[in-house]
Amino acid sequence: MNLRIRRIERARDFMALAPLWSKLANDSGQLSPFLSYDWFWCCWHGVWPRRRPEILVVEEAGSPVAIIPLMHWKERLGGLPVRCLGFLEYPGTPMVDLLTLVAHDVVVETFLHHLAGRSDWDVVWLQKLPDTSPTLKALERILPERLAWRRAGNCLWPYLTISADWESSDATNEQSFKHGHEGIHAQLARNGDLSVEEHLSVDPWSPLFQETLDLIRRCRQKDGRAANAAVPRMPEFFSELTRRATKNGWLSFWVLKLNNRVIAMEYQLRADGKALALWADDDPVYQELLSAHVLNLAVLRSLFERERGCIHEYGTGPGVKTERLWRPSGCYETVHLKLYRPSLYSRLLYRVDRGPSQDLGGGEGTWPHGARRLRGDGQLTDEGTRKKER
Repeated sequence: MNLRIRRIERARDFMALAPLWSKLANDSGQLSPFLSYDWFWCCWHGVWPRRRPEILVVEEAGSPVAIIPLMHWKERLGGLPVRCLGFLEYPGTPMVDLLTLVAHDVVVETFLHHLAGRSDWDVVWLQKLPDTSPTLKALERILPERLAWRRAGNCLWPYLTISADWESSDATNEQSFKHGHEGIHAQLARNGDLSVEEHLSVDPWSPLFQETLDLIRRCRQKDGRAANAAVPRMPEFFSELTRRATKNGWLSFWVLKLNNRVIAMEYQLRADGKALALWADDDPVYQELLSAHVLNLAVLRSLFERERGCIHEYGTGPGVKTERLWRPSGCYETVHLKLYRPSLYSRLLYRVDRGPSQDLGGGEGTWPHGARRLRGDGQLTDEGTRKKER
């Protein structure tokens, strides 16, 4: 099989990929919203211009057989400048992967060969790969003979199975807290008229959505500059995602209002019987009155009483920072891999990244067979056999 890679770096060329992307997703059975063209178009909107998106289209005899969504950015590691290349994502993305119609091993071989021939990166950050992904398994089989690499940590995000009914479920950490929900609700209601709303269709320019964006901005300002830097172009990302999620029937947008003012929100995407909360925030003024808890419990109750049978799983992604009130049924795991370019500078970065303990991030790393390795005195030595470092 002779595969070639075509790079897409301009937004107008990416827009032309929409029909092809949808066909690949349907033909491969990879139908998650988080692997869709619409999702990555929103990510493109959200990260530009701080990060530069790039899409790799893998072709056989001119016909596309795989898509790899990437982005470029720069950062510093131990004071050293680093040119990074990684999966295209937006903060709060739960998982990333590639789309393929052919064997993952073949696509990964082609991708790694492509990377080795490029000089515009120092570190490749393949983040948030599901631990069950064939892409991850293929990478960890093939990488030891190709590039210096390591596991650079993981991420767990919990889910709750929706079964039984609300009153008999053991979803909350303590049954007494579930029964105390009415008291918490009443305490908040003493401040005025309290209401919970779910919206499956939202106009991004509506007063409701603009008020919610303002709530998120105020929460970010309270969290400080670091939070602002971590969530670039938030209005653009969520406006575009809301438009496309409404069109695709993915959206479930929850708000808690006090005196007709939004004081808490939860933003979900739903597909294939699963509801994932991508984002949740509550007005700092009402945090002591547990406004986020009131809204989350209302969401849970609705899932058990109204959506049971339609939604069988509820989870929270990395963008939900509020305290969880329910006992998880399980967790999904994603894995982060770091790949280092075959150059003296990238090997220096590898050493800095690993640190003196040689075990940063709880990951494992290998050097390719016959690779030259940086010694403690800064000199390069030849290794005739592959060595796994722990």
